Amino acid sequence: MSGIMRYRTTVTYVTGGREYRPGDILPADISSSDLAFLKSKKFAVPAALEDDEDADERSGQGDRDGFPGFDEQEPESIKSPAEIRKIRSKKDAFRYAVSIGLDLGEDYDEKTLKELQEEIVNFQEEQMDAEGD
Repeated sequence: MSGIMRYRTTVTYVTGGREYRPGDILPADISSSDLAFLKSKKFAVPAALEDDEDADERSGQGDRDGFPGFDEQEPESIKSPAEIRKIRSKKDAFRYAVSIGLDLGEDYDEKTLKELQEEIVNFQEEQMDAEGD
């Protein structure tokens, strides 16, 4: 597995004559300015770690509908704070964060597991508070 962070698009993105649909892995050679823009608008989120190995095979196929986020139709996709604190690896915390649309940043592996768990809990609470308004 390479050390390069890969990103998954949350919107349809067209570049170089190719179309990337929500859920597709963006190409590794995407321009840094395009990637920075997509990330700033949350149109690109980190791809889960296990996706890196076969990202190029699926890229451009549009076989996923994106991340579930805070979908009221899928309440099981959201973990309680207690469940989040039971996550036992940074990799699992990263995967869960990506699944709810949270970008932990490229330096997430430098943080402690407890810091990642707290960041995830805080993010979920902020999202739920925002939806309640």
